[in-house]
Amino acid sequence: MMLPCQAAFAQMDLMGVWRPLPRNQDGSGMTGDVAGVPVSDAARWRVESWSPEDFDVTEWACRPHAWDYSLEGPLSALRIWADIDQATQKVIAFHGHLNQQEQETTIWMDGRPHPPANALHTWSGFSTGEWDGDVLVVTTTHLKEAYLRRSGLMHSDQATIRTRYRRMGDYLQTTSIVYDPVMMTEPYIRSTMMWVLDPALPMSPYPCEEATETAIPRGTVPHFLPGKSPLPGLDKDLTDRFGTPYEPRLGGAATMYPEYIVKMKTMPKPPKVTRGGG
Repeated sequence: MMLPCQAAFAQMDLMGVWRPLPRNQDGSGMTGDVAGVPVSDAARWRVESWSPEDFDVTEWACRPHAWDYSLEGPLSALRIWADIDQATQKVIAFHGHLNQQEQETTIWMDGRPHPPANALHTWSGFSTGEWDGDVLVVTTTHLKEAYLRRSGLMHSDQATIRTRYRRMGDYLQTTSIVYDPVMMTEPYIRSTMMWVLDPALPMSPYPCEEATETAIPRGTVPHFLPGKSPLPGLDKDLTDRFGTPYEPRLGGAATMYPEYIVKMKTMPKPPKVTRGGG
């Protein structure tokens, strides 16, 4: 006689439509501030040379954002569904759709390896998943260079991102860690994101239409030379309403750790407070 049995896994059902919940993000809110991010010299140079006119260049008018940015950056509705093998009832892959710029991803659960390093890089990358108890751990490689923040802070195309999906009742929590040998000197733990299950939530389309907001002459590459950026986070004379010193806003691994707060208290405060900063 054959008896029914249940797999001895603590795998959770992640499928459904999830509504984003507001949350705090790192940083002071001053554009150009990368405090708390373990940026390398290369990453800091990208931030200091970035110009907001980058968004108005024709070639970038409808530039997609990577899955990892759309997951963390805006408050975006999330839909998750699965491909299930009929014979074994095992999940072959999870699929995700984010309302932000209609980004999609596939998370392979069948044990397939990641492609060679020189294989195609995309905005969603190549992702595989495995269960750590009731937490889905997703490893993503083969991403194009893309934003970590829309103010010049980037991850490179050599980045590996590990995202942990954890369901707690009707709540979904995700936390991402960025490993990037080019742009980071240490792993960067991004803000934890939260969603609540909302089956009735509509998933609206997100069409992109090109529109000229600022006229950029053809052939222009928007940028600032080192030390010439007008971004408030890079202005030595400006601070936020908390009086954050200039030096921490340059980022670096040391600024991630609690003991750095003691050092910050010894630093001079810039003389002017930016409106809305903080």
